[in-house]
Amino acid sequence: MILFSAIRLSEEAADTAVRLQEILRRRSAGNYPVKENLHVTVQYYGKGTNADIARISGILQEIPMPDTRLQFDRLLRFGGTRGDQIVYGAAENRALQVWQNELCEACRRAGVRFDEKPFRPHITLVRGKEGRIEIDDIDVPVVSFAPESPVLFESLQIKGQRVYRPVWE
Repeated sequence: MILFSAIRLSEEAADTAVRLQEILRRRSAGNYPVKENLHVTVQYYGKGTNADIARISGILQEIPMPDTRLQFDRLLRFGGTRGDQIVYGAAENRALQVWQNELCEACRRAGVRFDEKPFRPHITLVRGKEGRIEIDDIDVPVVSFAPESPVLFESLQIKGQRVYRPVWE
């Protein structure tokens, strides 16, 4: 099973992300996550076991989510070998960064494998399939919300559709 921990979006943030996806859809084909799958990934663990779920959920319980607000205010491009990934990027948030660093350290101590890429809070809007998607001329709305407790998800493929099922919250 593929595991990751994430922050669920507020309804306003999810609706705003969907409106941005609609603009991007008119510009390019790609893999657009459905509204129910939109989230802010906190940590990607990759393939895991039931024992990993137990260790990760214990860690998430031990480290309280900071009392902070996430503000999304920009579109960013993460380049890749299979096309652009366009994300709704968050302003720097020191409290969330410290919390995520604590999560990484606790995972290391517990022997939980995870992706070591730098943490850049964002909402993935599209994984492009062809060329470069123009984003510089898009008027990006600002939305903010106070994150609630993180959720540990399992990523599944069901009837050709990506589904994120909570395994701990």
